[in-house]
Amino acid sequence: MAVSTVFSPTEDLILATPRRRFGTGVRWQHWQLRSLIGSDGQNFVYFPVPGNDNRSCSIQRLNTKTRETETIKRLSFNPRCLVARNGWVCCGGELGLFSAFRVGEQNPQAGADRRHDRQVDDRLALSLDFNEGLPSSLAEALPPSLAEVYPEKNLVAQSTGFGKDRVNCITLWFPPTLVESGEGAYDQDVAVLAHNDSSVIVVSLRDQEALDKITYPDYMNRGVISPDGRLLIAISDDPYLYIHERKEKKAESGTSVRIADRPVYEWSPCGRIQLKSQSKDDRSDNRGSFAACFSSTGRYLAVGTQYGTISIFDVAALTVPGVGALITSFSASRPNAEFGAVRDMAFSPGPIDLLAWTEDRGRVGIADIRAGFDSRQILFLDKDDDFEDLTVTDRGTIDPRLLEQRVERSESLLSSFANAMDSSAEGRQNRQSEGHAPLARYNIPLTAEETAVLEAIQDFRRRQDQYNPAPARTGPEIGSNSNSNNGGGSGSGTGSRPPWAERATRTGDGPRRERTASVSRAVNEILDNIRDQRERIRDTHERLRTREDNTAERRRYAASPFSGLNTAAGAARPGTGGRGALVSRLMANTTNPTSSGSWDNVEALAAYLMREWEENPTRRALGTYMTSHSRPGPHDTAGLSWSEHGDGLFVGAENGIYEFRVNLFGRRLSPSITFS
Repeated sequence: MAVSTVFSPTEDLILATPRRRFGTGVRWQHWQLRSLIGSDGQNFVYFPVPGNDNRSCSIQRLNTKTRETETIKRLSFNPRCLVARNGWVCCGGELGLFSAFRVGEQNPQAGADRRHDRQVDDRLALSLDFNEGLPSSLAEALPPSLAEVYPEKNLVAQSTGFGKDRVNCITLWFPPTLVESGEGAYDQDVAVLAHNDSSVIVVSLRDQEALDKITYPDYMNRGVISPDGRLLIAISDDPYLYIHERKEKKAESGTSVRIADRPVYEWSPCGRIQLKSQSKDDRSDNRGSFAACFSSTGRYLAVGTQYGTISIFDVAALTVPGVGALITSFSASRPNAEFGAVRDMAFSPGPIDLLAWTEDRGRVGIADIRAGFDSRQILFLDKDDDFEDLTVTDRGTIDPRLLEQRVERSESLLSSFANAMDSSAEGRQNRQSEGHAPLARYNIPLTAEETAVLEAIQDFRRRQDQYNPAPARTGPEIGSNSNSNNGGGSGSGTGSRPPWAERATRTGDGPRRERTASVSRAVNEILDNIRDQRERIRDTHERLRTREDNTAERRRYAASPFSGLNTAAGAARPGTGGRGALVSRLMANTTNPTSSGSWDNVEALAAYLMREWEENPTRRALGTYMTSHSRPGPHDTAGLSWSEHGDGLFVGAENGIYEFRVNLFGRRLSPSITFS
């Protein structure tokens, strides 16, 4: 079956208004991994915000109804993927790091008990800092997610290691409610982790332990369990869709393995299907697939490739020998184009019957299941006039109107105190006429709003001290070396300070320090991009070693972006002599960031980049030869997620979180269909 390029464009699936863009961007950390937002309920969207050190992050929740964000957890690593559903938020990162935590479970009594247990001195802040953004409502001055729901000691989420390589994607599975559970399906909530070590691991969310592990011949990009728990499908960097079925585990004698008189189940391979537009001999960066999902009833399976091809399968036929399971295949809006790769994909929940996918940059596609996927609508993120731009506020700070009320009340108290101290006859007469005894209004107790302000200030200071403990030295910690074994860091590394940090401290120039901090963040991003590209080159090199007779592949490898690093770095500044060779040697030593002394080399390279950047900011060091994959654009997508009822679609991007609404009236008029 050929890939269909003919379709019926429509504007009736998603409403033209309202379309909103919330001013809080989602920045991706790997050019291919763009599943970084999740939604829970109708109005909550979860996404990561990298820390200043670019090695840690905070997980934030956006309330699209109140237009407020709040930090619900902090991670000691920068996630490469995020998913949220049914009260769970899960993140995966480098070195197999995995973190899962519950959200939305409030215990007001516990918060009240904790508040009453505080000592008097704990409730009064020794110093005040009101330079942060503020919430919009007096009643919500004290953020419940930080001060009431989550104890301060639990603000930093725990992480566990599964495998030793990057977690490329996480999907969640829960015991079914819409369909009947399949034989041998899990009886608990699980997460499915796709690893760069060529494995898929099923992890118990309850116990944070691995339940099953499946190994594959290539780097795995996504694993998904069908709604009934009977099938597990996986996609990778190779051209195949892998299928496993839940079956009883057999001993060598052929008898079923049983524990406590109950059969033991395992994932049994059922074959593989070569995907459309995928070639066995393809070794380019665009090979493989990253997007796959089941429909809510488990009837359909959709898979999207980096070449912009989407295939729809009949799930019931996937395990039937000799039966073609492919229903149809069609192209995204820009097949075989640089920014047309399918990055994320999801069927709408409930009876909406829509399939949505994000392309690499600037576009979102919607296909109508009821029209056989031939009726499709393309949403353009770069049409700024189509969106209502909305600012968001941070609930973790204090409303300035409360502070203004406090000032006004303080002035009133001072006036009353002065009047009470007035010993003149006129002053005594005024007090008697007003019915006030001397100093009667001086010891007025704090109101509930003022108490909330003080407690919020104290909580804010405590969180700051906990997450960013006061360093023994002053000045910005730029490029600090972390000795953490989990690949993350809290930003309080103990390595020697880089030269530019010393210079910034000696100058004492506030604007210079701010600029240096901004530059350091940019350098950290460049270094991350460098490591990603080196990893791709390393992967290519490993494949070439197994294909010694493939000279064409060697030529492609020799022409990779970093093969010209020595020349490009040397040409960046005429007269630098061997500086290009120095950078080349440093890059050679940063292939394995866990090796001894490699982080020192990274810091040395960062120092070089810093000098290049500061001496000529318009050059933007490395910008002349970094590929387009390493330069995030404002409309680069970072994942999508449907609202609980399927009537709203959220899309993450570099310049904000987009919200679209489904044309529900049109869905009621559109009949359902049945494939023959």
